[in-house]
Amino acid sequence: MLTLNDLAFDFGGRYLYSDVNWQIKPGERIGLVGQNGTGKSTLLRIITGEYKPTEGNLSKAKDCSIGFLNQDLLSYESHDSIYHVALQAFDKALALQTEIDAIIQRMETDHSDEILNLLGDKQEQFEALDGYNIQFKTEEILEGLGFKTADLQRPLNEFSGGWRMRVMLAKLLLQNPKLLLLDEPTNHLDLPSIEWIEEYLQSYQGTVIIVSHDRLFLDRMVTKIVEVANKKVYQWAGNYSKFLELKVERDELQ
Repeated sequence: MLTLNDLAFDFGGRYLYSDVNWQIKPGERIGLVGQNGTGKSTLLRIITGEYKPTEGNLSKAKDCSIGFLNQDLLSYESHDSIYHVALQAFDKALALQTEIDAIIQRMETDHSDEILNLLGDKQEQFEALDGYNIQFKTEEILEGLGFKTADLQRPLNEFSGGWRMRVMLAKLLLQNPKLLLLDEPTNHLDLPSIEWIEEYLQSYQGTVIIVSHDRLFLDRMVTKIVEVANKKVYQWAGNYSKFLELKVERDELQ
């Protein structure tokens, strides 16, 4: 679904990567690890297209949508309720709902077959987007991430940075991208919320790449490790604990 081909990236006169090749496949759950400063978060930003490689290229399937949870989202502000901020994940369905409401209003004076057919078409599109369930989904995910029902109508700006990050995570999960990039997703979660997100991601249909210092979380979540080291990426089958075992064996052999 997405491939890095002979990729190199220069940052401030220093190469973070050189001749990197990495094929990201559908349905993988990947832990992206490496020492601080090796460029894990930068690599995620290259995948999203925010940064352009110095050399090589990135090829992506046309239907590969990408969602990126990063620490920059802590500064996001809005006077909208957290419910409406998360609900923005369904921008297409919400736009259709507005069109449907306008058509229904027109039907008070227009009883033509044309307007009836137009309403039927829009309602069919809305149903195809599962529009009738978006409110339930939004409430379910926000409450799963620790918000009380009474909190959902409170403005986002009333919450601390950590709780705002939970709202942005909820919005991202509701968007349901084919490729989900999570940079330190457990930083602002309590234990019940971490357990909820673990269960949610276990059944996630897309590909997930996780950068995290939470070893237990990585052990439970990933089936593959990609290590950034020596300006390269190295791929290992298994969870984080298995990676550590194999890495010791490799270092001894070297």
